Amino acid sequence: MLWLKSRAYVYTGEPIPRLDTKDYAPFVLNYQKSILQALVKRNILTISQAERCLEKLEAKS
Repeated sequence: MLWLKSRAYVYTGEPIPRLDTKDYAPFVLNYQKSILQALVKRNILTISQAERCLEKLEAKS
């Protein structure tokens, strides 16, 4: 499983755009990956389960 670099996002007070467009697909995919990583870290998912989910997410996008 590929682990993401730690990043910080700061809310600047601007309106938050909708995240359903293709312009934000990389952000949404990284967000979903981070959720999978958190579930693996908490032993809710195994690494193989997370990898399978990741394959489905990448195929979908």
